[in-house]
Amino acid sequence: MNGRRAALTEPAAVLAALLAAVLVAGCGTISPAATWHPQASDENPGSPLPARTETAVPVTAVPATTEACELPPVRARAAQLLLVGIPGTAADEAALELVREGVGGVVLLGSNVETADQVASLVLGLQAEAPIPLAVAIDEEPGRIGRLAKAAIIAGSPSARSLGKRTAKQVEATGRRIGSALADLGITVDLAPVLDVTGAAAGGVIGDRAFGSSPAVVSRAGVAFLAGLTKAGVAGVGKHFPGHGETTTDSHTDLPLVSASRRTLERRALPPFEAAIEAGIPAIMVGHLLVPALDATRPASLSRKVIDGLLRDDLGFDGVVMADDLNMGALDRYGELPERTELAIRAGVDLAIVLDHRAVPDVIERLVESVEAGRLPESRLDEAFLRVARFKGLDDWAGCDSGG
Repeated sequence: MNGRRAALTEPAAVLAALLAAVLVAGCGTISPAATWHPQASDENPGSPLPARTETAVPVTAVPATTEACELPPVRARAAQLLLVGIPGTAADEAALELVREGVGGVVLLGSNVETADQVASLVLGLQAEAPIPLAVAIDEEPGRIGRLAKAAIIAGSPSARSLGKRTAKQVEATGRRIGSALADLGITVDLAPVLDVTGAAAGGVIGDRAFGSSPAVVSRAGVAFLAGLTKAGVAGVGKHFPGHGETTTDSHTDLPLVSASRRTLERRALPPFEAAIEAGIPAIMVGHLLVPALDATRPASLSRKVIDGLLRDDLGFDGVVMADDLNMGALDRYGELPERTELAIRAGVDLAIVLDHRAVPDVIERLVESVEAGRLPESRLDEAFLRVARFKGLDDWAGCDSGG
């Protein structure tokens, strides 16, 4: 995540020294069998992962082997590609069962937050049981979509549209204040900023969640908000690629159609994402949007043309690609949740949001089966796994990462 790396625990550092002589060239990482619990250090206070003092959970399964180094087993790698919802407000057995599945992270919703102490305790309890440290995400946009602000855990903020009229310095300060509040609770990822361009009615599906109706305004404010989050040690996620501003249909219930031409998209919808990529944004969320100018048959979140073609190849983005919650009504025609998740990962998504916690075991099994059956190339699984590890600031497999 922009060079931020969590420091190794002392036992892991000793083990790394012992293994140095037998590690293959270019793979100076710790075997996953040693520990999957890097810690934040005094020299790296901006690490997105909270300091950990509990004993590392050993991995007993035999890891898979790539040409460069050892990776965890297929099931462990597949589970890391999921950012999941959890039940309740405590790290009880139901929530911990999900974490022990080895998921890449959790998303906190309004139903998971009550007080600051409760949220901090929940996050610590979940991290303590995670075989690999979790990304802990939340929607904390400025304005009406703020889980913690709605619960009066943190102070509210003006809408993004209002912030878009202020200076970049003021927007950055808002992002830093929000990011600092999240970091204090152990939350490592903010599913913001919204980089959509729209002047639609304030209360619409995007509306005043957008910084404005001008690509220049959204670019300036979006990059400033991102800078504030980053300085607070929280990863920002730009959304909803390739732009939700041209439609008012809510993807929670139906598949929005973006009828803009490629030229219009390049002139209006894409500049804020380009600006964020230039600024080093670590993750971009792809929306459930049908954009015929880009792909006439598949929504963006399931489209290789949009993800690999436009976002990766044309715009040069090499961070984590997220898919919005795959259980939304927009994807009803694309199979059941496990199938949709497979389609998303195959299309180039690295981290898929699955808020229905009951479906998580079936989703993991589907991904494993798709690798075994050859539908999901293991190279695609590895690429996504390594991007997620890098996003979370984990050094364990740094030597395996060819930068892809």
